[in-house]
This record gives sequence, C-alpha cells and structure tokens, in this order.
Amino acid sequence: MIFIPFGLGIALQTAFRFSWEADGVNLSAWGIRIALMAMFLQICLRIDVGELKPKAEHFKILFWNVFMGLAPYLILKSAGFDILALAAFFTGIAPTANAAPVVMGFLEGRVGFVLTGFAITNLAVDILLVAILPFIGGRPSAEFAWAVFTQLFIVAGIPIAAACLLRKIYAPIKFYSAKFAMFNFSLWSFSLFIIASKAAEFFASAPSMPKSVVFEIAAVSMLICAANFAIGKFFVSKEFSRESSQTLGQKNTALAIFLALVFGGANAPLAALGPTFYVLWHNVWNAAQMYRHDKQKRLNPAAAKIGSS
Repeated sequence: MIFIPFGLGIALQTAFRFSWEADGVNLSAWGIRIALMAMFLQICLRIDVGELKPKAEHFKILFWNVFMGLAPYLILKSAGFDILALAAFFTGIAPTANAAPVVMGFLEGRVGFVLTGFAITNLAVDILLVAILPFIGGRPSAEFAWAVFTQLFIVAGIPIAAACLLRKIYAPIKFYSAKFAMFNFSLWSFSLFIIASKAAEFFASAPSMPKSVVFEIAAVSMLICAANFAIGKFFVSKEFSRESSQTLGQKNTALAIFLALVFGGANAPLAALGPTFYVLWHNVWNAAQMYRHDKQKRLNPAAAKIGSS
C-alpha cells in the first residue's frame, strides 16, 4: 500500500498537471493537516494519563530524537548540501509514531513504555520546534515562531483538547476509537498521495533540478532510520532495548511531512520526501521484526514474549 498512493500521485500529476493551490490556499497542506488531526485524535482517545509511566530511558530517547534531527542537518548544511540537510532535519526530528505502540503489541513487548514515549516525544518535540524551526527556515523571528506554534496547536493541541472533551462526555469512546483503524490507514495513504503529487509538480516546474536528488534523499532517510533503531537498541537501555528501539525508530512521518510542506520554503516538496521515504524504511524494518518474532515464537514461545505492561 505504500507504493499504490505514491505511484498514483506521480501518475495523476504527470498526466493532468493539476495544482494544489487555489485562491492562495495551500490545499496540500490543508489535506495533510486534516488527516493528521484525525489520526492524532484517534490515538489520544485511547490514552489514559494514569497509564503513562515516564522513565529515565524516555528522556534519553527524547535527547537522541532531537540529536538525530539536528546533527545530520548541521553536517549536511556545513558541507553545502542544503536540500539534503532540510530533508534530513524533518526526517530525524519527527517524534514517535501513533502506530508504534500497536507494532510493539504485535512484538509482545511493553506497550505502556512505547505509549509513554509517544506522549513525551510528541509533546516535547512540538514545544522545541517552536524555537528550532525559525532558524531552520532561515527566519528567526517571533512572527515565524508564532506561525509554528499556531500550526502545531492546530494539529496537536486541538485533537488533545477534543479527545479530553469527548472522553468526558462519553467515556466508552475510548474503546470505539480502535474501530477507526482502517479510516486512519486511508488518511495516511492520502497523505502519501499528496506528497508524491507535490514532488512530481516540483520537478515539472524545476526541470534543471537533477532527479538524482531523490535517490540521495532516500539514502539519507534510510541511514537516519537505521541509526535511530540502532541507537534505541544499543545506547538507551539494555532492559528496554526492544521498546527503546521502536520508540526512537518508528516516526510520526505524517507530522514531519506536514511541517516540511508548510515550513520547508521553496524546496518544501523535496524536504518532505525525507520523511516520506522514512515511511518505507521503518515499515520494512517493522515487517522484518514481526517475521523474526513470529518465527522465534513458533520455535520457542516462552522466549519470544517479554511482557506487555
């Protein structure tokens, strides 16, 4: 399914050359914004604050999360690779994905640990982005910081407030929210369709841009993905190595794509390709983990399960 919306976006944009701008409104950003809000609302409806149990490992994960956004950006920027630097930043800075606790459930690990990591990284990274993004965008001003805050409040703050209100009005909605998984999957696919179309539109409007940059962005995204899963496994905690690896490695790519499109400047579609390729890389690794886990479980059921607190 990763390739279907991506292929359709490129094919339809190439065939019909349609625009995502209408009366000065960025329809692509709005489309992803709405999808992101709906997906975030769904996961927030299922979270109980009392279930969140922060540990020292979560703050180590947060440190590495920010480090993997800034370090590749600074290295590539200083080397003169501005587009790659931008793509690397939006790829690395993305917090933990909504689906990371679900994948950890499949792996029979500590779902509560990953869920706590999701809450901490998403909240903390959103706050830090208000200070960081103005410098990344080349406009370190209070106005730009306010624009970042406004967008993040819309896509994260409003769903959180709505989830709290809905839970207050009708508590059982927590259990019904899981039934919208396929709807969320459709929204995620629609986001991939948009960014693929935007990338095709960008190359059509900039014929001098070498197509090889796409492969370079894909390679940078893959390296960041591999580094995240490895850092989580080997440099955070031996006790929570599987959970830390998943929390750091599986990214909220929809949020990163949205931020890249809104604040990525003239090269926004290329910057958004970084987290878009990350969708492929972290899901390839997820599939490999699930295959290996199922194989180990068949051979030795007791050894595969490590608990699900």
